[in-house]
Amino acid sequence: MAAKKQAAPGKGQKQKNPSIQVRIDRLNDYEGSNIKAFASANIGGAFAIHGIRVVDSQKGMFVAMPQSSHKDGSGNTKYSDIFHAVTAEARNELNEKVMNAYEQALAEQQDEAAGESESEEQGAVPTM
Repeated sequence: MAAKKQAAPGKGQKQKNPSIQVRIDRLNDYEGSNIKAFASANIGGAFAIHGIRVVDSQKGMFVAMPQSSHKDGSGNTKYSDIFHAVTAEARNELNEKVMNAYEQALAEQQDEAAGESESEEQGAVPTM
């Protein structure tokens, strides 16, 4: 049985982006690394993307999609995205959600560190 083809939106019609949920899998605090975090995204409850990176470069923070590498004919390593957004609107939404999740994870990490410091200070025994 052949699958039904869905009609593409006509000219002037705007295609609705599916919902995107993002989580930070790991914050990366290795000294000298420009990769600050690894993230995963769930798109519309139907697709998952793993290996999204939050990168700090000389031009500022940006989101990098998962990539594969291969050697070209001259032995140079080439990279190509495994996943990418088709429209600028979808790319901007995904980037924004990844960066928001990153900022939230950083804030939670700082809150935890502050809470541990307060606990240590309150639990300290005064010396005479």
